[in-house]
Amino acid sequence: MAHRIVSEDCISCGSCAIECPTEAIREAKDCYLIEVKKCNDCGSCKEVCPQECISGPENS
Repeated sequence: MAHRIVSEDCISCGSCAIECPTEAIREAKDCYLIEVKKCNDCGSCKEVCPQECISGPENS
């Protein structure tokens, strides 16, 4: 199961997308989204999110 971004809390800063080694994160209308098929659950995005709005598979 891939990491997820809580869209209501995302401020669209792009920190997660820059950090993602598999380019699984893309910008949407009001937030960023993680493409499940590309996510390898490394957690890099979660570590850099200033809003702490990314949940990992262990707590999604």
